[in-house]
Amino acid sequence: MMGRMKFNAEQCVGCYACHMACLDAHHSAKEIHARSFRGISKVMDEEKGLSYEICPGCTQCGACARACPQDAVFREEDYGVYLVDREKCIGCGVCTKACPNHLIFVDETGKAAKCDGCIARRKAGREPACLAVCCLDAITVGE
Repeated sequence: MMGRMKFNAEQCVGCYACHMACLDAHHSAKEIHARSFRGISKVMDEEKGLSYEICPGCTQCGACARACPQDAVFREEDYGVYLVDREKCIGCGVCTKACPNHLIFVDETGKAAKCDGCIARRKAGREPACLAVCCLDAITVGE
């Protein structure tokens, strides 16, 4: 399962299943600083006069990599995901400002952290955690 993660806001109903799956896949229950790599965004439907929340994730656009002065964020070629080399990262936060969806952050260790597209799961032939639980096809993987 290769390709870029895609998010369709029109399909998302804000159920948070992807958000919880991300937490479960990347953190233990004992971690007090656990943070999902899925975002929560409020959307306003002007036509219906409603607001609701959606859970966009990293689209692997590469804005963080282009902004990083240390080249600590790089593209993994086989799966097309951007990863953080925590050895190179100096925690300056420039990447956080570059992300259009505010989905990369400097964690409690002072290093950048972001969605890795569940690369370990994908290498094992499994779907990314968020994709596996999204029953409305709001999250897909493709070219």
